[in-house]
Amino acid sequence: MLRPVVALLSIIGVLLALAEAQTPNYCDSALCGSSTHIACNNNGAWASTCPTSPAPSAVTFDLAQRKQILKMHNVRRNRIASGLMAKYKPAKRMATMRWNPELAKLAALNVKQCKMNHDACHNTQTFKASGQNLAMYGYSGPQSGMTIPQLITASVNMWWGEQKDASMTIINKYPSNWSGPPIGHFTAMAQEENTHCGCAAAFYTESGMNNFLMACNYATTNWVGSPVYQRGVKGSGCKTGTNPNYPGLCRVAEVYDV
Repeated sequence: MLRPVVALLSIIGVLLALAEAQTPNYCDSALCGSSTHIACNNNGAWASTCPTSPAPSAVTFDLAQRKQILKMHNVRRNRIASGLMAKYKPAKRMATMRWNPELAKLAALNVKQCKMNHDACHNTQTFKASGQNLAMYGYSGPQSGMTIPQLITASVNMWWGEQKDASMTIINKYPSNWSGPPIGHFTAMAQEENTHCGCAAAFYTESGMNNFLMACNYATTNWVGSPVYQRGVKGSGCKTGTNPNYPGLCRVAEVYDV
């Protein structure tokens, strides 16, 4: 009569071992080199820098909000890739962006600092050079005075709005020691190999002001001296064809070396 129990315990032991083996080791130096990963020895608690009264609150984006974030990225990527934006040439092989839960989980750790500070490293086994955009939106009155979709829209529009200060010179060769107006959020959104993103947000109150802090982690980042995207006939470099919903972007099956 003990055999079924022993067998069940053995199965549970195997499952636990498999789960442990699949849990990423974010303290592995191979992920970040000499930098410390945001998730290394991080139990997910709010940082000591966060206000305590009232307590901060995490925002885990639901399906509709995740779709909104992706659409806002892909619509804008499609426009620039199609050559429909003044100053910008079309892109020959720009990815369609998709959601990645692990990137979103790591973004949630960033916003729990209650500070608009980039973390030193949030790479994953899949995305070894992950990029990051942060946005802070402050407003007075009741927290419910703005909806999550409205705050997402405001945040992403702030990032993309930097396009007015960028140019094809920057797109063709990402600069080092850039001293002009901010362009990094826009160029992260326009990076051709950004196949995935994952985002999170938090609310906290400081000096009577509501603060909505949003972080998006991306598959990759821009490299100094390299193009943000390769210019050319839109979609002409897509090996799998173009996305029927976003004809300036490659299909989601397109593989990139990120």
